[in-house]
Amino acid sequence: MKGKNTFRSPWNVFLCGIGLLTLFVGYATASRMPWSEAPFTITVCLFAGLWVSIRAALCVAWVDASGVRYLGILTWKRIPWAAIEEVTCEFRSGTFMSSAMPVLKLKSGESVSLDGLAGYTTGDNENMRVTIHVHEMNAAHSLYQKRNG
Repeated sequence: MKGKNTFRSPWNVFLCGIGLLTLFVGYATASRMPWSEAPFTITVCLFAGLWVSIRAALCVAWVDASGVRYLGILTWKRIPWAAIEEVTCEFRSGTFMSSAMPVLKLKSGESVSLDGLAGYTTGDNENMRVTIHVHEMNAAHSLYQKRNG
């Protein structure tokens, strides 16, 4: 595998919009009433909106010869290929929408969900973007295993 593959979810744009909306609500609340009337509400809206919009915009996974680096909404993880047993796709069915996300199954028995790369579809349809991401990650993992026996 040459270089580094970068994986993002288009749903992060939606999350970024929610964060910006929350930020604007905090700003509008701060501009309409004195700070002393609702300091907690204003602070939470401003901080949460700023945090979600920035982290959603930066949410990404990088896959290269060393392993997987993942910057999620709440987490930052670096997992070497030597610690990964396989990459799978986890499906969660819902009434109206289903989700799929890449999951790293570690040799220690733990699972690491890359929830920032999740994809959503209606019904029980397969999410092709997430499936392609999982296949590409598995190809990189197979290449690592061939090189390092």
